[in-house]
Amino acid sequence: MRNASLLFLVSAGAVSGLAGGDPAAAADVSAPTVDPSIYRQVVEVWFVVADLDRTVNYWERLGLRNIRRIGTEEAHPIGNRGGRSPFTVKMARGQIGDVEIVWVEPGKGAGEFNRFLTRHGDGVHHLTFAVKRQEELEKQVQYFRSKGVPVMMEGKWKGLQGERHFVYLDTAERGGGITYELAFNTGVPASVPSQNEEPFNKLTQYAFVAHDLKRVGTFYENLGFGSMPLSYITNLDRNYRGTPGNFEMYIGYWRWGTVNFEWIQSAVGPSVFEEYSKKRGEGLHHLAFNVTDLDAAVAKMEAKGLKVAQSGRFDYPKNKGRFAYIDTEPGCGVMIEFNWHQPLKP
Repeated sequence: MRNASLLFLVSAGAVSGLAGGDPAAAADVSAPTVDPSIYRQVVEVWFVVADLDRTVNYWERLGLRNIRRIGTEEAHPIGNRGGRSPFTVKMARGQIGDVEIVWVEPGKGAGEFNRFLTRHGDGVHHLTFAVKRQEELEKQVQYFRSKGVPVMMEGKWKGLQGERHFVYLDTAERGGGITYELAFNTGVPASVPSQNEEPFNKLTQYAFVAHDLKRVGTFYENLGFGSMPLSYITNLDRNYRGTPGNFEMYIGYWRWGTVNFEWIQSAVGPSVFEEYSKKRGEGLHHLAFNVTDLDAAVAKMEAKGLKVAQSGRFDYPKNKGRFAYIDTEPGCGVMIEFNWHQPLKP
């Protein structure tokens, strides 16, 4: 049964999506008031994992190349929930297009990261946005504090490329399970081409599972990120773990960034979203990539010993195609989604 509060939100004019409607047709009713030059581009995706070497080996198996295993790094907190003592992490860095992927295995004193592992298991702890000046970082922190969002952790890294000042905003509990980091680097790391196997050279979507999209949407709109249009989705030719599926869900979109944010609340299961919600709670569920041949992309993953967890077809007036979720979560902390979009007729 559909959630009554969400159904009211849909019918009240906050969104234009109908059951089975095209989410691309939903339009924002309020524009962002935060600085778009900062929040239009995610610059880093940070994974926290229990075994860094095992996880990085898995990503290399998927097709990521030029992953740099950095070893142990030390951070110096200015203040956090766990105290002010330095903490260590074992770290590796890779690249997907213009987004850096960071994996950390918590070490001595890394209380926040260890709490995440205990609560959630391997997965994405936070997404990073960059600021250009220290003054800009301080201004953003003041802005979020004025909106009721405190700093969860603040500190400095010292690396070969200079000093990095970072701030973790305490957004996860009310914002769908994801923390946001603001970072200022005194030295900008040299760009390293990813040279990954296709399609892992361009991210097209960050997708999150949340328990209550109305609550999440209200939280971010109050922060100044604009409203989140919602649609009720029923796909075609649905398949769930090798059997016919009947999964349905509410989906919310942010389209103000260079890569779409998708928010999912399961309505009818079973589904991979329902699995995630029960096992891990809220958070980043999958990373999406566009492919030119879905069957060939799936076959390539199957040749690596991976299976399709969920698949289907979508047929909207201006957007038709197919999708497949590859069951990569046990190895890398998130699922991978492949999307094929049917070329539009001239």
